[in-house]
Amino acid sequence: MDSLHASAARLIAQGLVASPDSTIGTAESVVEHLGCVQAQSLGGALVSIALRTGTSVAAVRAAMDSGEIVRTWTQRGTIHLTTAKDLGWILSLTGQRTLKSVAKRREVFGIDDAMVDAAAELAEDAIRDRGPLTRQELLDAFEPLRAGEEYGHERYLITTLALRNIIVQGPMVESKDDMKYVLTADWIPSPVEHDAETGLHEWMRRYVLSHGPVTVDDAARWTALPKTQVRPAIAEAASAGEIIAVSIDGREHFQAPDLEDRLHEGQARAGALMLLPGFDEMILGYKDRSATLDPAHEKRVVPGGNGMFKNTLIDGSRARATWKRSPRKTGPLLTVEPFAGEPVDVERAEAVAASHPAFA
Repeated sequence: MDSLHASAARLIAQGLVASPDSTIGTAESVVEHLGCVQAQSLGGALVSIALRTGTSVAAVRAAMDSGEIVRTWTQRGTIHLTTAKDLGWILSLTGQRTLKSVAKRREVFGIDDAMVDAAAELAEDAIRDRGPLTRQELLDAFEPLRAGEEYGHERYLITTLALRNIIVQGPMVESKDDMKYVLTADWIPSPVEHDAETGLHEWMRRYVLSHGPVTVDDAARWTALPKTQVRPAIAEAASAGEIIAVSIDGREHFQAPDLEDRLHEGQARAGALMLLPGFDEMILGYKDRSATLDPAHEKRVVPGGNGMFKNTLIDGSRARATWKRSPRKTGPLLTVEPFAGEPVDVERAEAVAASHPAFA
């Protein structure tokens, strides 16, 4: 495999390209396969999962409401979706590390351990008394703390409780792309338990199988864990035959053992036109995303480098344009903005949009 085929291989590994005889997975199985799904834009994350299941956003929302999938700050200080059963051991790998990284920010807002402990008690009482709470309802419950109404106070109180695995976002807010907070212990009564070594091995195995071909640098960036932890975990999975090492343009990558065969069988389907949400793992899941997105076009996808990713149009397994829903009630569904020098078949894009979960 060379870099020209790496993007197609990743589309297949991620489940965006299914083989004719493959079984459509559930929302839970898709999230489990991917390890975690970036969910800064919750609506986009729901679409990302629906694209991989071949079902509707409504079906994904139902999986959230049933308790199969939850949302919290699993890695990189960014909010993700993960399977409820796996939340505990994933946070055991990343939670304390993230808390240490923002300790000085908590101090700036006067949030100490005593305040966090008091907030935990208030959250527990409010949720047990009233059921799942919206963000504002949770903040209202913190009123006795008089912590202040600045965004920083609010954010760091909530994220600290979440990183300690006391609260998590569980069911959806009806008719909105938002979720309510629940108590982790009540919402997830039977979590899977792994020690640190086993958990890291499992997480890296899933990442490579679902995102490969990837480098150690990709994995370290995705988890925000040091390469001194990531590298031996990947090496162990390779030694066990769960994944394999391959060379792409002289660099060591790792992938599923059968990915070359799946690429050979599915490369034509991987060249289809796709409309991906802005924070899709196909773009966000790598430190080096140049196999799919030309570095010359990155500023078109992330204007100003502010971490806000636009929707991408993929064709021939390469990012060719950004897209958004047309504001018109009639006429074309899409507004497409091609990258310089990238031809885009707008009629094909419209045909894809007609059955796309984002437009249902």
